[in-house]
Amino acid sequence: MHSGEDIQIEADVAVIGGGTAGTNSAMAAAEMGLKVLVVDKANINRSGAIAGGIDHFMAFLETGEPWDTREAYLKYVGRVTRGAANLKIHEAVYCEEVNAAIKRIERIGVPLRNPGTGEFYRTQSMGQPGPYWINFNGKRLKPKMAAEAVRLGCRVLNRVQVTNLFLHDGELAGFTGFDTRTGDFYRIRAKAVIISTGNTNRMFKSQTGNPFNLWYCPACTGDLHRQAFDAGVELANMEYVRMTIVPKGFSAPGFNAFFGMGSHLVNSLGDAFMESYHPMGDRAPRNFMVWAAIQELKEGRGLYGLQSFKSQRTRASVHDIGL
Repeated sequence: MHSGEDIQIEADVAVIGGGTAGTNSAMAAAEMGLKVLVVDKANINRSGAIAGGIDHFMAFLETGEPWDTREAYLKYVGRVTRGAANLKIHEAVYCEEVNAAIKRIERIGVPLRNPGTGEFYRTQSMGQPGPYWINFNGKRLKPKMAAEAVRLGCRVLNRVQVTNLFLHDGELAGFTGFDTRTGDFYRIRAKAVIISTGNTNRMFKSQTGNPFNLWYCPACTGDLHRQAFDAGVELANMEYVRMTIVPKGFSAPGFNAFFGMGSHLVNSLGDAFMESYHPMGDRAPRNFMVWAAIQELKEGRGLYGLQSFKSQRTRASVHDIGL
C-alpha cells in the first residue's frame, strides 16, 4: 500500500482550480514567462463547471453600440446585483481579462465566429440590455484549454485536494494538499496564488437529491471560500449563492440561447404569454419567466413549450452553433 510522500513545490504563480477561470489564468501567467503550477481536485482535461462543454459566454465587445461598452456592462451588473457587488473587483477580474480570453480561446482552436461572415454570433436574453451572449460550439473547449496550459509549460497536479491556505505577514504565501489517489502530501510555496474554484452552488444538497445530472457542477462546494476566510483573506462579492432556475419540466440546456434567437414560451392554448408579464417578453430576466410559467399553470393554461423560431435562418443558426 502506498504510504504517501512529502513533496515541496515552489512556483511564481500557483492556481488552485483548473476549470475555465483557472486554466485561463494559468495560460495568461505562462504567456508572461512565469513558472506556473495548476492544482485541481479532478483532472483539468474535464474539470470544473464546463467539463462537458459550453455553448455561450457573456462579453462586451466595444462595437459602438451604447450597451456594448465597459461602462454599460458594469452598470448592468450593478443593476442585476442590486448594488451589492463590488464593481471595482468585478472590473479587475472580468473586464480586464475578457478580450484577452476571447483571443486565447480562438487561438487554441475553438471557433467563436460565424465562418461565413467572420462575426460573433451574439444573442440577447435574461434581461440583458443588448446581445451580450456569444454563442458557439464549445464541446471541446475544456480539453483544448488544458492542453494549451501544458504546452505553455504549466505544471499540473491532478487529483489533489487543497487542505489549508497559509499567510505570511498578511500575504498569501502558499498552501497544502494531498493526492486523493496516492496519499502524497504537497507543500506549495508561491509568490502569487489564484483561487479559482468556482461558485458555491453545491454547498447544499440538490432539490432532487441527485448529486449528478444537474446544471450545477458537483465540485463547486465552496471549500476554498471557507479556507480563504479561515486564513484571514478578505472576501468580496460573496453576497449571493448562485441559483439558476427554470420553469419546471423545461430543459435547461440552450435556455438563454433559444430565447435570444427569437423563441417564445407558449401555453397550452398556443399563446405566447411572456409580454403579459414583462416588457422584455421572452428576453426578460429568468426569474420573471419562471414566475410567469407558474401563473399560467395556476390559471389552467398549462405550459406547452417552445414556439418555432421566427425564421428558417435562425433555425439553421441553432444547428451551426452546436446546441
